[in-house]
Amino acid sequence: MAEGARAGVLVTRPEPGLSDTMTELARRGWSPCAAPMLHVIPLPLKGATRFGRVVVTSGQSLNSLAATLPHDIALTAVGRKTAERARACGFTSVDHAGGTALSLVPHLGEPCGDPTLLLATGRHLGQDLARDLRNAGWSVSRRVVYMTQPVGHLSSSVCARLSAGEIGAALFYSAATAQAFLRAVGERRTILRTITALALSTQIADVLAEAPFAAVRTAEHPDQDSLLSLLDSPAHGPLHATEKGSDA
Repeated sequence: MAEGARAGVLVTRPEPGLSDTMTELARRGWSPCAAPMLHVIPLPLKGATRFGRVVVTSGQSLNSLAATLPHDIALTAVGRKTAERARACGFTSVDHAGGTALSLVPHLGEPCGDPTLLLATGRHLGQDLARDLRNAGWSVSRRVVYMTQPVGHLSSSVCARLSAGEIGAALFYSAATAQAFLRAVGERRTILRTITALALSTQIADVLAEAPFAAVRTAEHPDQDSLLSLLDSPAHGPLHATEKGSDA
């Protein structure tokens, strides 16, 4: 293990979540570098707001829901972090699934009481989940409560750190952020050769596989703790700034 300051870690997710990840990386001794690759635009919840339950697949949905729905509605979040954000927004009856959309259907099972369910999601997302929930007996209303737009460029400070070999790893929490990042890098992909890409899921890793990263690795479980544990994994050794500088 080489000595030296730990390398920078690029965080590509937008808020909410970006600040939490930056804080956690700093707490663990890393040098976080913010590069949010999506603009998130909340959209108002339209139509009826009386449902037996609401399902939230992303923390991006919560701003619109908190402004519209009664806070005592039964709310099922995709995972623990989203559940924590829902409680922070004022929702009082919150449970959560295992961290992926696939885990929501077995977690919910068949409806025991009111089968009406609001699936709050982003634009172009959630169609398969809505179908699977209907097949399980739920009366699903899928509503789009946010949309995302890719950030078309990397900031000058991020580009400078990438070019200087100061970034040892990049975190990717969604396929959309991975796609936006690769588009923003464009023809400068050689700067990725000394960077390990860390993906929250195999779907995200598949997007990143086309780029010339030093390695693409996937979290064992779809949560932040598993993703960040890859930074210290013996599979590639801890990342250090001096090591990455010598590789470049």
